[in-house]
Amino acid sequence: MSKPSYQGKSNTYVYLDNTLPTYFGLNSGYLDIQTMRYRIFGVVWKIVDDTRYILGYWFTDNENDIHHAIQKAGFSDPIKSQKGEIDQLYQAIRAEQDKENWSKRRRLHFLLNMRKPWNELTEGWYVLKSGNDFPMALTCIQKKGYSIWIEHIKVCETVEDIKKFLNLVNLEHDINLIPEIIESHICKQFFT
Repeated sequence: MSKPSYQGKSNTYVYLDNTLPTYFGLNSGYLDIQTMRYRIFGVVWKIVDDTRYILGYWFTDNENDIHHAIQKAGFSDPIKSQKGEIDQLYQAIRAEQDKENWSKRRRLHFLLNMRKPWNELTEGWYVLKSGNDFPMALTCIQKKGYSIWIEHIKVCETVEDIKKFLNLVNLEHDINLIPEIIESHICKQFFT
């Protein structure tokens, strides 16, 4: 039997099919990107034709909260799974989150361009980081004339994550952001 793959969205058929076993797992030490803290991660899924369908996942500070959430969601008697599977599902969820953050482009309110520090900066590319401690969020911003655009966002847990993000930004936009961000709060490259 081949290794099950991750299917990004669950469908109603899988959820309602009670003939299929429901699996669940939980473990501590997983990054919750909503709170930027390491917490307990719990996940519920079904397997259909060697494909995993994630039906729900939660982050909490207490194991009992996950058990309660699983029961409240209507999953009765799920089969407990091994830690290795939980790791794979968590990585699949994080990959989907990273993909969404990479492609979510939005324009900031035009009045922001008239406030510090944006009114003092010239047109160009900027990467801001949320702090000096890991985990941190990096935000790639492009300032053009009277508009400011969020181009990409990435949650980083290591220096290597920062370097990979900067390399992807440089390749995608054919620019040369210098990885000074590792030591400072901002790295930039101006249009030439």
